[in-house]
Amino acid sequence: MIAHNKPRAFAAKLALELLMLAVAVIYLVPVWMIVTNSLKPAEKANQLSIQLPDVFLFQNYANVIEQSNALRGLGNGLLLGAVVVVLTVLFSSMAAFYMARAANRMSSFFYSYFVSGLIIPIAIVPTYFTLLILHLNNTYTGLILIFVTYTLPLSIFLYTGFIKSVPRELDEAAIVDGCSSFQMFVKVIFPLLGPVSMTVIVFNFIGVWNEVQAYLFFAGGDKWPLPMTVYLFFGKYSQSWNLVFANILLSIIPSLLLFMSVQKYIVSGLTAGAVKG
Repeated sequence: MIAHNKPRAFAAKLALELLMLAVAVIYLVPVWMIVTNSLKPAEKANQLSIQLPDVFLFQNYANVIEQSNALRGLGNGLLLGAVVVVLTVLFSSMAAFYMARAANRMSSFFYSYFVSGLIIPIAIVPTYFTLLILHLNNTYTGLILIFVTYTLPLSIFLYTGFIKSVPRELDEAAIVDGCSSFQMFVKVIFPLLGPVSMTVIVFNFIGVWNEVQAYLFFAGGDKWPLPMTVYLFFGKYSQSWNLVFANILLSIIPSLLLFMSVQKYIVSGLTAGAVKG
């Protein structure tokens, strides 16, 4: 019976692998199209084919860097992403520590309140007028406040689940040693949050880097990060697809490097608090 089932198991495994290979090819086709068309002249790239270019025009990348003021876009993205992730890690980890350890009605209410931000849509118009009243529209401060607000719900959700998996005996030992609640968090709990912090950093940096809606409504072009500069090459009356694709490839490099450098922490950060989260 066991020998009879081996061919059937092998066939099922082979079919699954072929299916996964087909899915991978489907995902790679758009990437291939972007790469090839980014190296073509405009008239060829506008055909949106997947054929190799007759001549490889690496000058397209130089044109994108020059015309889009790529260095300013890179600086904007790195500045906003860095400040937002630092503030988000700080505020959401402290809030999650209270919600995970307090175990009272107030902490439960705040947890439900913050996590509801994962499903409640963003109120664009009230936010816009609030920034106008505070004179924060089209400012880095206004954008940072918006992004920190956007990133808090998911970050608090992840941190709370992780902290609940940390043994309470560590808290008791810290109290015996004379630590206050703040000292306990800084010296005992926060150093243990490395994996989930890496997850929060990656998710939030990529979110800020790739955000579109907030930049269109609350900031001018001088505050745009590099991915937003793609709109300089695509409009109602003209489309330079070769420059659009070159811009896209340049724009994904920072977030791709960040993801590749810390990817081993992401799964552990997402699953560490799954049992008690």
